[in-house]
Amino acid sequence: MDHGAVGLRWPHGCTMDTIDIPAKQSPVINRLHDTLVLARAYADAIRDNAQDDARSIPLELVASFQADCDHIIKALSEAAAQ
Repeated sequence: MDHGAVGLRWPHGCTMDTIDIPAKQSPVINRLHDTLVLARAYADAIRDNAQDDARSIPLELVASFQADCDHIIKALSEAAAQ
């Protein structure tokens, strides 16, 4: 998958090739990365549609997505603390 300029922000000077990732983690990290790139594109499309239609999405929906993002960060933070 071509991530172009939309990809995740890796630490300064790092790429997926220079970060020490265990072989077992590599496929799931790559899949998460690809999924997040798509999620950002979907979020941009939702924003564009709301702007085009001058109609906002429900705040409850935003809160639900925020909870999903919070869960992802919590799980990754726990993995980083091991």
